[in-house]
Amino acid sequence: MDTRPLNFPGNVQLAEVGSRPLQSISLQTIKLFLNAMTINKTTGVIAGNFDVIHPGYIHLFNECKEHCNTLLLLLHEDPSIERKQKLKPILTLEERILILSSLRQVDEIISYKTEAELLVLLKSQTIDVRFLGDDYQGKEFTGMELNIPIHYLERSHGWSTTKYKELLAKTLTD
Repeated sequence: MDTRPLNFPGNVQLAEVGSRPLQSISLQTIKLFLNAMTINKTTGVIAGNFDVIHPGYIHLFNECKEHCNTLLLLLHEDPSIERKQKLKPILTLEERILILSSLRQVDEIISYKTEAELLVLLKSQTIDVRFLGDDYQGKEFTGMELNIPIHYLERSHGWSTTKYKELLAKTLTD
């Protein structure tokens, strides 16, 4: 075991506490500590536009965090540009980032414009598990050829953005 005291930049010297200096930490101790911190760390990824956050999203994010330590959220700026059947987001990209970044389940957010950009992001990240809604089972999706393990998220909570928007519209007409 390397017990040499570490000197800056390869050493971490701990500050004095009161009038008593603390010991230096050996390089080996730091390596063991950092290694222990990364054991069993899994990075999961979920992609979508996440417009108008509702309880269904919270259920999904909670389920994601049950299966990974770090949740990377890939945020689609506007899916209606490439897929005309998709609705244009109500909230701006900045507003969605503000809301999503305040959720404890979300560790990192990266935005993308196109499915081609999503594919580049999926290839460039170290991903242990990808999260998709169970409605994607048996369907083709961007990045399926990458062989990233898929965890299908259960959608039995009954929430969807369409349902949420319909409930909002109903309250305006009642």
